[in-house]
Amino acid sequence: MTIDDVIQEALKIYKPTLREEEALLEIADKIISEVGRESSGYSGILKTSLEGSLAKRTWVRGREEVDVFVHFYPTIPHDEMESKIIDLGFKVLEKLGGKPRLMYADHPYVESRLENVVVNIVACYSVEPPNWISATDRTPYHTRYILEKMDQSLRDDARLMKAFMIGCNVYGAEIKIRGFSGYLAELLILNYNGFKNALEAISNWRPPIIIDIEGYYNSYSEVLSLFPKQSLIVIDPVDKFRNVASAVSEERLYELILASKLFLRSPSLKFFKVGRHLPKRSNLEKKTRNRNFIAVFFRLSKSKPPDILWGEIKKSEQGIKRSLEKNGFRIYRTASWTDEEKNCLIILELEYSMLPRIIIHEGPPVTHPNVLEFIDEWSRREEKVAGPWISGSRLYVLKKKQLIDVKKILKRDIEEGRVALAKGLAEDIKNGRIFTSIERLMKYKQLSVFLGEFLDGKPPYL
Repeated sequence: MTIDDVIQEALKIYKPTLREEEALLEIADKIISEVGRESSGYSGILKTSLEGSLAKRTWVRGREEVDVFVHFYPTIPHDEMESKIIDLGFKVLEKLGGKPRLMYADHPYVESRLENVVVNIVACYSVEPPNWISATDRTPYHTRYILEKMDQSLRDDARLMKAFMIGCNVYGAEIKIRGFSGYLAELLILNYNGFKNALEAISNWRPPIIIDIEGYYNSYSEVLSLFPKQSLIVIDPVDKFRNVASAVSEERLYELILASKLFLRSPSLKFFKVGRHLPKRSNLEKKTRNRNFIAVFFRLSKSKPPDILWGEIKKSEQGIKRSLEKNGFRIYRTASWTDEEKNCLIILELEYSMLPRIIIHEGPPVTHPNVLEFIDEWSRREEKVAGPWISGSRLYVLKKKQLIDVKKILKRDIEEGRVALAKGLAEDIKNGRIFTSIERLMKYKQLSVFLGEFLDGKPPYL
């Protein structure tokens, strides 16, 4: 298939029909009407509006979402706005038959599923640029900007870009993904004037990349001074002091660059399809041979909004990695999983699961003021096997390690509080179970897809 053939096929799959669009707009109207009715009982609310990809006509089939924004007067205190949107959101979504849950981005909002549609009820202040009070105040202006700048052809290309990013697992600015937001995908299409052009440009990106659609700045150096140490800088057309791409991690950026190169070389629909399938247990077992892993499986003692939970999991993942490295283990890769309700897993692949029984310990230089204390201390310590001797200018000893098994070392360090875990998960992780056998984890069916992807260690389109 040629690239144009693939694009046309992808568009057939991911572009909603007119009937589907009308049906989703009907659901949106129903929600907006209900929010309007209920909001009359709250002071400080100016109006309600539809925002996001549905309002911009850039939504992707299979990701039906309705974003309802409740606009507050700027005089309403921030904490009062938050409490009102939570109360209003829960009341409306429960009345419509949903099961609402509290979510966090820059501030709280309420989410639920209604008729297989994700519904978000979000608060913002009704302000004029650049007098932003909260992060969501820009969103209505984003919607207006895209509607003004994009024709139908570019909107379809925006759908393609989003579907491509979803298939390549780089779509979403939330902490779980740290990838490209829908608005950022739309701006890339606008900047490069189409999907194919955008992929050709992205395939040749060499960070730092700077995109300033409205031409707010006269030079790259000016932009780099305002946004230092950022690999991708996309100036927000409605706010010249904001980088729309600030949430994009280095890994997601380079994954998109690589995916673009590969797609242009060999166009295929596999780049648009999320490759999540249930692997056979026998295949998983084969992939674990001659490899070493350690995993912590734990259950949450209380529910948390996903962004907060993922932030704590990622912090704890890095804390475990650093702790094991400090103990002398070489870590190849780390990853985390959660069902966002109860169960969580942090997994690491290591070079080896057992340390040498005898290791070298470096002492101070002979000229150091504490050199005699070092000699006296190591003459008494039972774990000393040999030394001290001088190599170069320093003293060294050989010492015997009491613990060499990765599982026992990690268990000890977690119990003794030596691992930098997120405070909100420390107790849950301490009560969790440590595994060094992937086979034992395979009994948890919900983990199979994640484990399969981790063992493969490659993007789905490869």
